[in-house]
Amino acid sequence: MTLLRALHAEMLKMKRTIALKMVVLAPAIGVLVVLFVASQSPFTVLHRDSNNEWTELTRTNLRFWAMLMLPLYITLECALIAGLDHSENQWKSLLARPLPRWTLYVAKLTIVLAMTAVATLVLLFGILMDGAILPRLQTEAPFRFPVPWAAIFRDGAQVFGLVFLAVTIQHWISLRWSSFSVAVGTGIVASVVGFFAVVARKLDSWPQYFPWALPMLVDEGRVHNIQTGLIISGALGLVVAVAGCWDFCRREVT
Repeated sequence: MTLLRALHAEMLKMKRTIALKMVVLAPAIGVLVVLFVASQSPFTVLHRDSNNEWTELTRTNLRFWAMLMLPLYITLECALIAGLDHSENQWKSLLARPLPRWTLYVAKLTIVLAMTAVATLVLLFGILMDGAILPRLQTEAPFRFPVPWAAIFRDGAQVFGLVFLAVTIQHWISLRWSSFSVAVGTGIVASVVGFFAVVARKLDSWPQYFPWALPMLVDEGRVHNIQTGLIISGALGLVVAVAGCWDFCRREVT
């Protein structure tokens, strides 16, 4: 019950904030960018390697989302959610309440994960919207039925699972340091490193398992690497979450 109270309080604080609006805005921007590019040159964007336009459209959207939008999205969301309580040092009043400290940490992490999951769902429905609009813009790129719903939502779920480790790290950093610049700067640097890890990696080399590069494993479609990445993200993510919660509970607030 104490955790539910903390979650309820966090949800009330999220109302009318830019963090809540970004749940829709971030994936919508990604979907619209891919729609515009694909509508201009469908045969260069949708490579048709799989002979299935839905598969290629999904890969294109997830590639853009996982490589560019998602790392920046989790960076901004974690920083904004932590910033709600960092401002004017509201931790003193929060920690004075009759709630265990761990509930505050877990509640905020749960909110970030929930917002990331919802953003991923918005992206997936945006992919279906792209597939419905593109044939009207480019008759050369027909999207056949039935729609591979299972494959689309499976890939989206895998991206969400693979980003779990990066979210827990970013969440810890955002709560550990009150400076908005530290949280955002760390996320941007990590995103850039993750980008180069994706570009420079070779088959089965270690850069593909860099936390911010893990979501890009879905784009390659190698089941073994994805399963390994999910295990790494899940196991290390739980370790980081526990370590961050322990650090949060023992930290003195001045």
